[in-house]
Amino acid sequence: MGSKRHLEDYPVMPAAGPSTNPSKAPPAKRQRKKKDAEAPIPEKREARFKSKCPQAILERVDRVAAQRFFMIDRKRDGDELHEEFNVLGSTGNVYTVVIDKRPSCNCPDFGKGNHCKHILFIFMKVLQVPYESSHWYQKALLSTELAEIFAQAPLAPNSVAHPHIRDAYARATGKKLASTSAAPNQKRRMPSEEDDCPICYENMHKEDVKKLAFCESCGNGLHLQCFQQWARSKVKPDCVFCRAEWVVPGPAGAKAGRSAEGYVNLAGVAGLSPQRDTSSYYHGPRRGQRYYGYQNYEELF
Repeated sequence: MGSKRHLEDYPVMPAAGPSTNPSKAPPAKRQRKKKDAEAPIPEKREARFKSKCPQAILERVDRVAAQRFFMIDRKRDGDELHEEFNVLGSTGNVYTVVIDKRPSCNCPDFGKGNHCKHILFIFMKVLQVPYESSHWYQKALLSTELAEIFAQAPLAPNSVAHPHIRDAYARATGKKLASTSAAPNQKRRMPSEEDDCPICYENMHKEDVKKLAFCESCGNGLHLQCFQQWARSKVKPDCVFCRAEWVVPGPAGAKAGRSAEGYVNLAGVAGLSPQRDTSSYYHGPRRGQRYYGYQNYEELF
């Protein structure tokens, strides 16, 4: 028989307790950061951000390059991040484009959920958003992006300073002239390399002078064809630059029409064909005129 073991023969085990070994110390609990009640809430984009321009939009960019558009009016209140444009389309229809957090247009193509060529014309030609920017193909913009677009855009033609601007404005509004600096036969200001037409936004440098029209009040010029279309869309034609009254000779009785969709149509008075040119369109399955909802136009008299 073996000898009987006593309690003192067993090894003494260390008592349970906090470890004194720093390598085995329990990890410290992370303290949650308290939310700053006064911290601004990040603005949320109202549509998914596109990191790359979709092919469908690139096809419409080609149409902007191949077709001619005319910006016949624009409205913006002060520094508001919202501007409305009236665009004369390729068939003579006048569409309304709004640039704000959700760029929009009342054309049939946009009504089908597409980023239409009229919006692209305003972004790329009128506001001159750089091609490298991602702003022009987004369906929704942030306030900071809108502020950047408007801040970097060229001034509206009627906002450009000119030596005779105040006198011209006074004449247009019937107010007393501040000075007599604007002579009736003021020297014409020929377009420079940086001058674009304020209607179609194509460059006018070295353009044939016979194809230009000049304001007698401020001396600025623009394409004759463009100004004729601008003037015919107005009750009282005025200068695109200085807003002085401008009487344009032309055939009497010219009337605006209206398309089957209800848009104001200036094809008759602007010398445009109401038949849409689809040569730059993709004509694959379910594409072309029928897909985009275009119809033949009826002119009202």
